[in-house]
Amino acid sequence: MKSNPFSEGSRPLLEEVLHTRENRARFQEALAAEYAPDPVISFKLNIPGPVKSNETIEEIFSLGKSDITDVLTTEGWEILYEKTMDLKTGPELFLVTRGTLMEVKRAMVILEEEMPLGRLFDLDVFAKEGTVVRTLSRENLGYHERRCLVCEQPAKVCGRNRTHEIREMHEKIMEILEKEKRMK
Repeated sequence: MKSNPFSEGSRPLLEEVLHTRENRARFQEALAAEYAPDPVISFKLNIPGPVKSNETIEEIFSLGKSDITDVLTTEGWEILYEKTMDLKTGPELFLVTRGTLMEVKRAMVILEEEMPLGRLFDLDVFAKEGTVVRTLSRENLGYHERRCLVCEQPAKVCGRNRTHEIREMHEKIMEILEKEKRMK
């Protein structure tokens, strides 16, 4: 049996995850205020299990970052700000770009839908409009909710019910990563 590349690496505590989430929210709000009305993209990965940072996760993140910047370049949207954070809770990328909130969110949803690794991406797009930071969901743009990596059911349902074992999801992620590498 193959070794699981997601069994070793940074395993943040719940307190660390919550602290990172709070810091991310404050940072996102500050970026949105500073660059209003330009949209902010926040990128991290959806990796099940306790390990949130290791060489394989960094590789997936790097491929995702490249995919995102390729889309922005193809669309002709200038990158006004870029910051990558290598955190114990997983890598994160923040970008500010030109384009409207709706245009950029649609481009990021298409990336999530059409790129093999896109299923692992957590791409939030938001912008400050007046005094409010506004975000759009996939559903706001007419897309279905995220699907499970393993069975194509709504991901929230499988996650809530713990339908699949973490090992099964990790095997699927490695299958997707190998497919992505063959395409590059």
